[in-house]
Amino acid sequence: MKNIKRNIVIIFVAIVCVSCLSGCTSESASRDRQYSEEMKAQIADAIGYPDLANFFEYAQLKEIYELRDDPNLICYWYTKCEYTGKWVYEGQCIGYGIPYSASITSPDMVYYSSSGTVVSQAEPNGIYTNGLTTSATWILTVNENGNITPDYVEQSIRVSQNKIPASKCENWSLPSDY
Repeated sequence: MKNIKRNIVIIFVAIVCVSCLSGCTSESASRDRQYSEEMKAQIADAIGYPDLANFFEYAQLKEIYELRDDPNLICYWYTKCEYTGKWVYEGQCIGYGIPYSASITSPDMVYYSSSGTVVSQAEPNGIYTNGLTTSATWILTVNENGNITPDYVEQSIRVSQNKIPASKCENWSLPSDY
């Protein structure tokens, strides 16, 4: 009985301590957030916002998304030879490849904070990027018979709609009709 009471008191004290610490953290985070917002307002008042009229970068990114959306887009892919720095021609592929870290569903967990719910947003193409940095890529390779096979590649790669100059490639990797 004595042990049960002692365990209950210990649990109660632990809960109170955790509550106090989370309250302090929330208060501190709130102060930091408020300070940051005030500084951003001062910067906006003193300097202003960029005067954008052409939205060129937005238009470029939109065009890239639209080009990537072509299921018949044939590209050429290369891996980097770490010994010589030249590219190794690997062949044809469909599209530009998919980063290994991309996903169809949101990789983030929804959580609640004092500022509201945080939820990841998908890219305009419906794919989520989870912020992981990896060189791993899925490539849909096309063989000489036109068959498509997914390849998982961890090396640094280059994918292009045009063949890169043969002088930048390892000669032994180039087919005779390159």
